[in-house]
Amino acid sequence: MRVGVLAGVVALAAAIVVVPVAVGEQAGEQAAPQAIYPGGATYPRVIHTADGRVMASVGSMDGDDSIGVILESTDDGATFQHVGTIRDPEGAQLRGMCCGTLFELPTSIGDMPAGTLLWATTAGYNLPAAERHTKQRLWESRDHGRTWTFKSDIATNPTRFNAWEPELSVSKDGHLVAHWADETDKPNHDQKIVQARSTDGVTWTDRQDTVKNTDFYVRPGMPGVRQLKDGTYFMVYEVCNLDEPLCSTYYRTSPDGWDYGDPFNLGTGIRTADGKYPRHTPTISVGPSGQIVFVAEMLVNADGSHAPGNGTTLLVNDDNGAGPWREIPAPVPVPNPNNEGCRNFSPALLAEADTVLQLASDNHEGFCKVYYARGPIPPVG
Repeated sequence: MRVGVLAGVVALAAAIVVVPVAVGEQAGEQAAPQAIYPGGATYPRVIHTADGRVMASVGSMDGDDSIGVILESTDDGATFQHVGTIRDPEGAQLRGMCCGTLFELPTSIGDMPAGTLLWATTAGYNLPAAERHTKQRLWESRDHGRTWTFKSDIATNPTRFNAWEPELSVSKDGHLVAHWADETDKPNHDQKIVQARSTDGVTWTDRQDTVKNTDFYVRPGMPGVRQLKDGTYFMVYEVCNLDEPLCSTYYRTSPDGWDYGDPFNLGTGIRTADGKYPRHTPTISVGPSGQIVFVAEMLVNADGSHAPGNGTTLLVNDDNGAGPWREIPAPVPVPNPNNEGCRNFSPALLAEADTVLQLASDNHEGFCKVYYARGPIPPVG
């Protein structure tokens, strides 16, 4: 997480008061991007639920209060309806709330049945240093996102330093697992990715490091986890302040969704055949055939210069992450972003059989909006 960029994103999202209305128009494979929500919006996330709905979330502002906005599509992502709002008191009155993630339980956890929707967020990062103890907060919904109940604090920082971007998954042994980027281990690490797990979504245990580096200034962050078709867990993340300029992206895998190996191993860099690589805010989706579709804020050439497809390209891997990644056009192009607030910051994907639904943010008349569109996934060759 880059705090200056986050401040810009929040300011842009706050520039308009939100209004809960139905939004979107028919969006076929070649349709132009549509705004998913009429108000300011950031950090989009999208999932396909077991009962066939497409659910999305964005972060927004209502006056001085940060809110989570939940949207539903019953026509496979062609149109979206605002169905729920999460008003967390820990994000009210400019306390700061961001980086929400949306997840559906594939199996029961504690008293939560399979199909329960979960939303996790970072709250309290704007408080004065003397009273700041940033939290990773978990909410649940059992009625398709209409109403939400606070479940637990996944973690509360013991110091004034922040933490960011919770990500949820369920391990093979049935634990609910959370990963997030943690800045509290100073003076050892400026930032690292950590994890904890729970059998009920209330009590969180076994906190440990997932990705870190011996160099204090190297900052792993922004974890994203999806399960591959063969059951392997695939995690993407950015690593800032390496010899590669700015924040390049890496991945690692786990057979069980808990053990990701030596945390000092930074993993495998994501590269195209000609050496291009993505920077900043990576997210992934796995299609039914097993293809991994990847998006990040930026795409650069091997020498770090902006690639021609910067902001207008998705990457696809057809071999569980091994080997080079291929380029395809992004359904929501945001041309030439440059490590700035809002523009293509932490976009989201939902891969299907031969198409991908993308959600991405861009500036619009002084505030940040999230747009969506669907496009094809061309076959190899």
